[in-house]
Amino acid sequence: MPTAATDAPGRATQRLRNSTDHGATLSAGRRSFGPLLTTDGRLRFLDIARGLAIVFMVFQHVQLLFAVGFGEDSALGTTFLLLGTAPAAPVFMVTMGFLFGSSPRTGVRSGVVRGLQLFALGYALNLLRFVLPLLVQSDPRLLADFGGTWWGPFFEIDILQLAGLSLIVLGPVKRYVRDPRLVLALAVAVAAVSPLLWGVGGGSVVLDPLWGRGEWVSFPLFPWLAYPLLGLSLAGFTVRATSAGRLMRVWALAGAAAVLAGAALAVLVPARSGILAFGDYYRSGLPVQLLLAGFVLLWLPLLWWLDGRLAWRALPRYLTSLSRNITSVYLIQWVLIGWLAIALGVHDQPSWMAALLGLPILVASHLLALGYARFAAGRRRRKLVPSASPERG
Repeated sequence: MPTAATDAPGRATQRLRNSTDHGATLSAGRRSFGPLLTTDGRLRFLDIARGLAIVFMVFQHVQLLFAVGFGEDSALGTTFLLLGTAPAAPVFMVTMGFLFGSSPRTGVRSGVVRGLQLFALGYALNLLRFVLPLLVQSDPRLLADFGGTWWGPFFEIDILQLAGLSLIVLGPVKRYVRDPRLVLALAVAVAAVSPLLWGVGGGSVVLDPLWGRGEWVSFPLFPWLAYPLLGLSLAGFTVRATSAGRLMRVWALAGAAAVLAGAALAVLVPARSGILAFGDYYRSGLPVQLLLAGFVLLWLPLLWWLDGRLAWRALPRYLTSLSRNITSVYLIQWVLIGWLAIALGVHDQPSWMAALLGLPILVASHLLALGYARFAAGRRRRKLVPSASPERG
């Protein structure tokens, strides 16, 4: 095996440079995550949380589209619907804010660029999963289930549009609001004022992504921006921490306090309008926002604790793979579900049958996402390798 002494000088220098760069990258990762230990530069408990979030989302989506009564008519369907709420979208949005705040490479420009990409991708997904299948199968009953028109679903505001707009906001906040306590206060302010904004402007396709309350608005920026802002504040607190165990205990205590405060507001305060409006999962006032945020702050330390104590690693590895490809898996599973609706119909299956459909959809989405990742990586490598030119004699 050649050594640095026998290598060509240029190759030895390049190896030294690569080694130095790799060490600097790992050091930067440790600084960004404070005392939290990483595996290959990643926080495994966050990957587990994100992997579980996409699993829960898939099984919720099949209930919402295929099960009779949206899955609410059975205990099994209700269970999957609940798993697709607090442990899913709120967890994903908080971890997105945390990772954005922890990376030294993210800022205003990267937030805007990535945010616009995700925002546009949300409408592209609407076209692929709903509009095109409705055009192919113009069944009046199917159209009725989707609001009566084939173009209405194109304007759905889903989690991709929310993520895109959130990243656009996170960039300036990360740059100009350096104190994590102020970022946390901003998150609470967003949750508090959101009920006052819903429906302002009459409900247009321009304002719907911000605070719309129409039929096709699932994830408006207000109040959902509170979660990535919470994650951004957690990143700031994490950098300042000195002990991982103590940090997780603080997260858990803060989560318990938020749950108690939200429950107290929901039960003891008679007001049900303004900032204390209870609302629903997609548009909820301060009490529900505190409950959901508190759950996330309890859920993440629990997964951190479990990850350090589980002897088996197959499931964490699988969930980590889902997390690494979470955007692709999310896109593919919705496209598969949308096109399956042509063959199976909507709201026709018992909850157990819809749940059974979730498993092959999840597996197929993951495998297709892995295939796409390998294809994209191969293309990037080919672009980096200069084409060989014949030597002249």
